[in-house]
Amino acid sequence: MNSTELRNPFAVQTPEDISAEDIKSLFVDVFNDFYNIKKPGHTFLHGPRGSGKSMMFRYLEPDCQKLVHNAGLDALHFLAVYVPIKNTELKLTELQRLENQLANIVLNEHFLITYVAVRLCISLLKARVTDENGETAARFKAYYDTDLRRAFLRCGWTDPLPEMPPTATIDGSFRLLQDIFTDQYAALLAYFRRLAFTSGPVTYTGPLCGYLDFLLPLMKKLKEFAFMPSGPLFLLMDDADNLNRVQTAILNSWVSCRTSADVSIKISTQFNYKTYLTINDRTIDTPHDFSEINISSVYTSNKRGYYDRVSQIVHKRLTMYGIDQMPEQFFPPAQEQEDKIKAIAQELKAKWQAEGRGFRASDDMVRYARPTYIDSLLGTSKSGSTYKYAGFNQLVHISSGIVRYFLESASLMYGEMRSRHGQVTEISPEIQDQIVRSQADQFLFSEFDRWSTNEADKEEGNSAKVLDKTRRLRNLIQALGGTFHQILRSDASERRVFSVALTDEPTPDVLEVFDLGVQYGYFHQSTIGNKEGTGRTRLYVLTRRLAPFFILDPTSFAGYKFVTNDALREAMHKPKTFLGKVRRDGVDSVLETGQLALFEEE
Repeated sequence: MNSTELRNPFAVQTPEDISAEDIKSLFVDVFNDFYNIKKPGHTFLHGPRGSGKSMMFRYLEPDCQKLVHNAGLDALHFLAVYVPIKNTELKLTELQRLENQLANIVLNEHFLITYVAVRLCISLLKARVTDENGETAARFKAYYDTDLRRAFLRCGWTDPLPEMPPTATIDGSFRLLQDIFTDQYAALLAYFRRLAFTSGPVTYTGPLCGYLDFLLPLMKKLKEFAFMPSGPLFLLMDDADNLNRVQTAILNSWVSCRTSADVSIKISTQFNYKTYLTINDRTIDTPHDFSEINISSVYTSNKRGYYDRVSQIVHKRLTMYGIDQMPEQFFPPAQEQEDKIKAIAQELKAKWQAEGRGFRASDDMVRYARPTYIDSLLGTSKSGSTYKYAGFNQLVHISSGIVRYFLESASLMYGEMRSRHGQVTEISPEIQDQIVRSQADQFLFSEFDRWSTNEADKEEGNSAKVLDKTRRLRNLIQALGGTFHQILRSDASERRVFSVALTDEPTPDVLEVFDLGVQYGYFHQSTIGNKEGTGRTRLYVLTRRLAPFFILDPTSFAGYKFVTNDALREAMHKPKTFLGKVRRDGVDSVLETGQLALFEEE
């Protein structure tokens, strides 16, 4: 992406496709919030799609770090090796043909190691090592001709290894090494595919590399070269949910080695990491083996930090496009609406001394002004179509802690505004409202249908079970969203509610639905003090992306409701009956009692 060719300042690109120059211009440093990512040590980074995990990893790559710090590779604190998993062939279905458990583990580890080794060479090439007099290339050639060649032979390499020419540059040396690993990766793919065409065993005769006997010594030896940073290598394993179960156990075994002084493994997931067991069925645990970061938890507990981050991102993009506006100016609120909400706030302030419910007058102004205005628009209508979801503040809240959600909506708004008016200096409140409502509908319907169908297809024989689980998830979302709308229109002391806290331990059928919702970004999971004050319990927060769908105030989710497991099961099976009871009997009566087990399906 070049700034002179940028057609839309909010266009979302895959981080791998963004140049180091543009990363430097666009990236907002978030490592005060996620400091363990840049520190030595194994780290898991959890977050839904679009939360910025891959962008963080791209920023850590050597070409970006050299630009950011205006320094050579040797002056950096680490060398980051980006290892994307999502679009690789590591999950070949043919791997399931390996019935021998030991062979399955050994071949999968070799497969994973050759791929990581290819990415290591790519990172070294991206680093553009300086070698004016050729001394580094000569030293690397000596290493290749002796220790590295012996390491290859010990792993069972039988094919002749290519000779490294005396005139090879350091980049040429890295490319030769990359070719060796790429060829081996391709040979493994060919072997696995041959398994599909025979019912009997197919003997594997190639080399077998392990982490402790090959990859780790290779990376430790590289660290000794003068061109390398003084700190560890970072293996950035992106989208590790896409590894199969055996490969995940292998990666966990690497983590359990606790080699972080030399090699720190940073693993990103979308809440669907398959296991925390090693190949020996031992668990890896925090904080002994790794640290853990949940992006959603950080931005849920520090909402101002997220707001500031999005503000900086938007300002950088507007500046890059030559638009001299602050984010709040570029995404203005519906001013007439905001004036009316301020008038309601002043009325609440005037009545606080006699009728106030909050500790201060400002409490009532914040809690009740916007919900009161939304309720006044609804009247007897259920559409709420005259309330405008507009203004930078509301848009940030609606993005629900996920930067990509903001950028995708902003990109559509910009495109719509440009098609209507040509040059764009701001996004009208009407277009802001139109897009976020459309995005909310799409998220609950077409996107939901797409991924649920994909999940069912992946499960093959269990497709009916998967579809039942996704149906219960949609029912739960509809029931809770409708309940939160009822609370907004009530006279409750807190009317801005997006969360439920469990009063008892959830049954497996309830927990699996919430887990699915967290994985796909419909809920965020946290914890909160339980009702008895004796410990903590699970808290589930509905994404504010759906605020326009359910006509909710997105500017806070300070309030939450306690709910029983039985009530949640009823919501999952009979959402219309559940909501009918909420309207008839009251929210607390339904959420804290519920029905037992068996329900008729709607």
